[in-house]
Amino acid sequence: MTPKRTLLFLSILCLFMAPVGSALAQQSGAPYGGIQATPKYAWEAGLHGGHFFSAGDLDFTPSYAFGFHFRRALDYVFSIRVDAMYGMAQGDSQDGGFRYEDELYDYKTTYANMSFQLLMTINNLKWDTPKRKVNIYGLIGGGPVYTKTSVKSKEQNKWNEYDDIEIAGRGTGNWVPSVEVGAGLAFRVTDNFNIGIEHKGATIFGKRTDLIDAFDNRWRDVLNYTNIRLNFNLRNKGALAEPLYWINPLDVVLTDISELKQRPVLDLTDTDKDGVIDMLDQDPNTPAGAAVDTRGIPLDSDDDGIADYLDQEPFSPPNVSVDSRGVAQNQQQGISEQQVETMIQNALQGSQSASLVDWFLPMIHFNIDSYKIRYADYGNLSNVASVLEKNPKMKLVVSGYTDQTASDDYNETLSYRRAMATIDHLVNNHGVDRNRLLLQYGGEQENLVPSSGSSLMNRRVEFRLATPDDTEMAPPKSLDGQFSGNKEGY
Repeated sequence: MTPKRTLLFLSILCLFMAPVGSALAQQSGAPYGGIQATPKYAWEAGLHGGHFFSAGDLDFTPSYAFGFHFRRALDYVFSIRVDAMYGMAQGDSQDGGFRYEDELYDYKTTYANMSFQLLMTINNLKWDTPKRKVNIYGLIGGGPVYTKTSVKSKEQNKWNEYDDIEIAGRGTGNWVPSVEVGAGLAFRVTDNFNIGIEHKGATIFGKRTDLIDAFDNRWRDVLNYTNIRLNFNLRNKGALAEPLYWINPLDVVLTDISELKQRPVLDLTDTDKDGVIDMLDQDPNTPAGAAVDTRGIPLDSDDDGIADYLDQEPFSPPNVSVDSRGVAQNQQQGISEQQVETMIQNALQGSQSASLVDWFLPMIHFNIDSYKIRYADYGNLSNVASVLEKNPKMKLVVSGYTDQTASDDYNETLSYRRAMATIDHLVNNHGVDRNRLLLQYGGEQENLVPSSGSSLMNRRVEFRLATPDDTEMAPPKSLDGQFSGNKEGY
């Protein structure tokens, strides 16, 4: 191989590998504002096989090739692939009339190479769907090739190693460099598997450029390979996203924008002047002056079915029948002030009126694949701690949840860690007694938003008043050794 051709080959390789460094630099950059929108994604591994032939001076006959590859996305458009291949090209000189040592002949060429390829996904520049059903790509690459050509006289029916007879004296060996270009289509079957069809053409450099078919003419021989590919996404049991060339780069952003647009517009109108705005008021026509709870419903302190503003005896003894005015019937004795205070304390500590306390306990949310408490939720957790401080006998259930972007086991562990991180924050920052917080978790169950993908509303921790029957859940079995999430998220 001449110095000029060597320099040309190296220049082409440098040109097509130029985007690799830039893309890797972008991928390793720090997240913007603490949030990295690009998810952790999988490698692709695949097997391929198909029709292999040489387009040269002699007519080819159908032959075969097979191999394997590993592919890694650099961003949503470009990816790199290492591809190994072994094939056999063959043909004869019957129709063309070409002769070797004055005889018509057949040839066969062994072809084995390891190529390094840059792929460009063409249809991922259109962002109309969250995920691609079809992946359309082009490729360019190159690498070392081993070739060995043999010829067989049609008259003598004996194979000769053409490499040794004709080429050894021309200053070249069996190992030569190559350049290849191609294009392909891949069709999604599942999130973990797709099937592709691809064609590529390759040419080699050096003295063997036009000797693949054992005949040296004016034009170089071109190797062609049309193949079927079985591609597998190595997603670590669902913990990793699909390779980026299958994903809409704006999926996370568009989902969050859609959720923001669906939030109700704040309206502070309070038609009945009861202190609860109409957006939250479950009884917007309460009479003036009637005491209401946080839902805007008139209070019924003794649970006798008659609101306090109509009840002439708002603190009737429990389980005593009353008339239409709320006055107890067949009452044996009155109710003391101490009994009233006891009733109020029991209501606050949970049972029939637990929903009143549950309503104003906030929930907090988490970034994707994260169990780190966001600064935006510090105020909400401070309010929860304040409620516990003012009600020393109260216990809370702390329940963690996730969205549906990973496997069930993975999400179960992540929801457990979110609940535990919330409890640790209340204990370490606000001095809450750990025994007053019961940890529970639900993984991707009980979603607030019916979504099978990323959802901020579903990535949450909720609080509710504990009942005597509530207990703390044991850690999930998948906690040790299988959880690959992280505290910061992305």
